[in-house]
Amino acid sequence: MTETLHYPIRLDRAAITALLPHRAPLQLLQQAEVLAHDHYTGLACWSEDDPVLAGHFPGCAIVPGALLLEAAAQLAGAGLLAGDPVARAIGPGHLGMLTGIRKAWFKRPVLPSEQVHFTLHCRRMGEKAVLASCTATVDGQEAATLEFMVSHVPAESLQHIIPAEKLAALTT
Repeated sequence: MTETLHYPIRLDRAAITALLPHRAPLQLLQQAEVLAHDHYTGLACWSEDDPVLAGHFPGCAIVPGALLLEAAAQLAGAGLLAGDPVARAIGPGHLGMLTGIRKAWFKRPVLPSEQVHFTLHCRRMGEKAVLASCTATVDGQEAATLEFMVSHVPAESLQHIIPAEKLAALTT
């Protein structure tokens, strides 16, 4: 029996926390919205006093492109787990992970306190993998275009790298 999902699905910070294993300071999304099983939007903003930013171009902090990519990957993960029937059916014992980066173009610096709006589309590449295409904008200006792979990896395949008790905490 397939479950019926009703879109849009709005996710606040607490709902995102319930879906993803990320916590401060690396839970980057403030909110997300699942518009369809394969289409998500989200919002992220970094504070002026973020310690990571203090060391990235001291005196004129710039949000690292890697954090924009991570925020987009978190949006893909939260969107899939909240609104994609295939991902929701995968079940426990899997960990959603960023598994590949095809393209990352950074077109303008993102400064602290600027709100970054993400628009993301997923294309299923297999039962447990999607290719995500994302645009990040600030005040209507394109800041980044990103293409990356997110996969639901069986936790047991990571046991030779990550101790079982730590994996269990990530996949429950």
